[in-house]
This record gives sequence, structure tokens and C-alpha cells, in this order.
Amino acid sequence: MMNWRSLAAAFFGLALSLSFAPQTRAEGGAGPEAMSMGNMCMVMFGYDMIHITAFQPDKSRSEYCDEIPATGRTIMVFDLETPAFRDLPLELRIIRDPVTPITKDTDLEALTVLHLPAKKYTKGTFSLEHNFDANGHYIGLVTLTRDNGEQQTEQFKFRVGETLWAWVPQIAGTILIAGMVFVYWKHTHPSSKKKATETVAS
Repeated sequence: MMNWRSLAAAFFGLALSLSFAPQTRAEGGAGPEAMSMGNMCMVMFGYDMIHITAFQPDKSRSEYCDEIPATGRTIMVFDLETPAFRDLPLELRIIRDPVTPITKDTDLEALTVLHLPAKKYTKGTFSLEHNFDANGHYIGLVTLTRDNGEQQTEQFKFRVGETLWAWVPQIAGTILIAGMVFVYWKHTHPSSKKKATETVAS
């Protein structure tokens, strides 16, 4: 006979882990375009990378990655970890996340909140400052122009301020917990009709 008490406890533990455990995320699509590790994001061009770290000096000394906690003045620092990138023009565009996939027909100008034209950063690092005035989801598009003129664009996603999507894991976990509690209660408290039937049968 299945041990429903143990099963319910197992599902309860799983729901708690979904609701409250830290999540390791890969940002920017299905491939290795960008990922986060701790408070540092990395935009990947194959096996080469650019590190990104965000600060809000008017609010705290903390470093942020894909979750910037509030609107306001934000500084983002880009470190070109691959020496060869220092001799390649690099363009950066930050847009509001259109929710739908970005294609060649997407009007980026209409979505753009910040644009840095292509430029070589020979020192291997550069920073930008922007005043985010609205909560929401954003996408950073980093474009490298190779020596042969070929352009390669990768992206990193980040959120500014609290949005509804930030609570999705907690909401899903709460629903799962409630479902498991209901199933357990139904199993341990048979209905009165079922009890009456069993009594007549005996």
C-alpha cells in the first residue's frame, strides 16, 4: 500500500524548493548567448565572453546582474575578457523587451532606451550610465564587427524593479503546495457518503 504521508511530505519539500530556492538562469535565448553567475553576467560569443556588472550607487554598494532592484541611476560595467575583442568595433543597444521574439523585421529604434554606436574599447573595459525610469524587462544587444566585416549580435536580458513575472516561481510553488495538501486531506478524510456505504455493506 502506498505511503501517502511520505508522498505528501516529498511533494511538499519539492514545492518549497520551487518557491524559495535560488534559481540558476541562462539568459538571452536557447544557446550560450548569456548566462549569470553570482552577481556577474557573461555575454558569450562562442567560448569568448564579456562580463557585465551593474551598480546603483545612489542606493547601495551592491553589485547586480540580471535583476536590478529599482529604477533610477544605474551604471553598467563591461569587461572584455577576450583580448582580441579590444581591436573590434563593439555596438551596444538596450531595448525594452518586446516579449515576442526579435527578428530582422523588429523595429529596434522604437524599443531603444539606450544606444552606443560601434567603437573600439582598446582598454578592455567601458561603462555606461542610464536613468531607468520604468520597471520592466529589458534586453541588451551586443554587436561585434569581425575583421572580415561580419557582424555577430548576442543578447543579455535583465529586469529593473519588481514585476509580476518575479513572483511566478512563488505563485507556482504556492499552488503546488495547496494541491498536495488538498490531495492528502482527501485521502485521509474519506467522504461521509463513502463511510455510509461501507457501513451498509458490512
